[in-house]
Amino acid sequence: MENRFDLYDLPEGHEARFEARLAARRVQRRRRRVVLQCLAAAAAVGLIVWLCLPGGQSHFRHANSPEAVYEAYLEQIGELYRLLATNSDDPSVDWESVIQEMTDEAIPLYEQLPDELSDKEKTAILKDYYGGILDDATQLQEEMKRKHNPSL
Repeated sequence: MENRFDLYDLPEGHEARFEARLAARRVQRRRRRVVLQCLAAAAAVGLIVWLCLPGGQSHFRHANSPEAVYEAYLEQIGELYRLLATNSDDPSVDWESVIQEMTDEAIPLYEQLPDELSDKEKTAILKDYYGGILDDATQLQEEMKRKHNPSL
């Protein structure tokens, strides 16, 4: 049995309509590919920026409440004091005084925040404030390491 396309001529304009549909699909696929590539690139850039951003956010990635932020801050300052205890053999700089001046609070900001603020607002304020202190502490920690081990 033979195919109808083999026996009869194609209707007028059939080939042009077929090519137009084919071209439209190609354009659609190309657009999708470009959009997906752009989205992938934007996601990669966003991830890199998020991971590399300086500031308080990197110190408190898993802290989602004011209490968790303050606890993480105290833990990281405790680590700094432990580092100081193991590297305090440099008499030229009084590291303990420097750290204490930088971190000492008569009344912690955590306790000073008004109750009217939501937990989300309190968390953001604490991350910003304590994150700045921890950024400075990180720089101080690097300086301590350099003084203790000049080959770094």
